[in-house]
Amino acid sequence: MRYPNKVYLLTKLPDENPDGLNHQASYQSQIVWANMQQVNLTFAPNGTVYNATVIRVYGHYQADAIGIDGEYVESDNDTIHEIQKVSQHDKQTAFYIIHNEVILHGE
Repeated sequence: MRYPNKVYLLTKLPDENPDGLNHQASYQSQIVWANMQQVNLTFAPNGTVYNATVIRVYGHYQADAIGIDGEYVESDNDTIHEIQKVSQHDKQTAFYIIHNEVILHGE
């Protein structure tokens, strides 16, 4: 598997003032090469289908959020993606980011 995309694995830093009016989480980033794939997945037991991006990286990693190269801005939390699921395989970690629910057959 090739890893042609660059992503930023983001780990939350301890918060100095979590009760401040302009509170925004701070992250430490680590750049890694990844394979990204758009898919439709069923996570819920009721069969709900979601549009998602699966980001696979070589090696075992942990992250609280992900930034995608070309759209991630370090000081702007609106440019990060929340991770809904992480799975670890033999030599690979997969991060799942849900975008929206897919409406099937006009439901």
